[in-house]
Amino acid sequence: MVLEFFKGNTQSGLAAVQATIVGMLRDGHDVFMAATDALFGGGKSKQTKREVRSTDKDINAAQRDARRLLMVHAAVNDTDLLLVLQYASIVKDAERIGDYAKNIYDLVRYGTNFDTSEDSAELERYRDAVAQLILDAAKAFEATDAEEAQRLIGKADGFLADYDDKVKEAYNYEGPTSEAVARALYFRFLKRTTAHTMNVLTSLVQPLDRLDYYDEAPEDRD
Repeated sequence: MVLEFFKGNTQSGLAAVQATIVGMLRDGHDVFMAATDALFGGGKSKQTKREVRSTDKDINAAQRDARRLLMVHAAVNDTDLLLVLQYASIVKDAERIGDYAKNIYDLVRYGTNFDTSEDSAELERYRDAVAQLILDAAKAFEATDAEEAQRLIGKADGFLADYDDKVKEAYNYEGPTSEAVARALYFRFLKRTTAHTMNVLTSLVQPLDRLDYYDEAPEDRD
């Protein structure tokens, strides 16, 4: 079921929630980039730590704002209950992007620096793909573009299998244990970030009972 955001004046509350979620996605992109820039040579610093934590706090505050708006809207527009439930579901997915950015920055705090790795360029390409997905998802969600959302979901679904393969490679990594652990966690965090971004997009193309579809492995989605 495709979300219908603008059905008249009664939808002004939901339009505000839509804008809030778009802002959360864009902030999620920014905090993701701050964390991964540190991972690829930037290193840990008080400035980056403050940026990661403050942006994540902004995302959390936006989530609370969205929930309050939804509560008010539901109280005065009970016919929009389905839309309210859909928004309530995906706002959490948008919030989780900031959480995983913090997890990525933890790798930096533990001493990980992918900039010196032989496969640094490949690792960074995966980072860039996720960063672009978040931005593209924000644009598609803002435009309520179901066709673009479906395209992005199809493209990103292939990433999930790649991340699983990379985690398996890390398990058999012949280098230092710390590097193997860092790689496994890195691709795990990329996978979770991708899945939550895709879940936001499902609101444009799936009915309510099919939201969060991409949190599951393909064999467990039915």
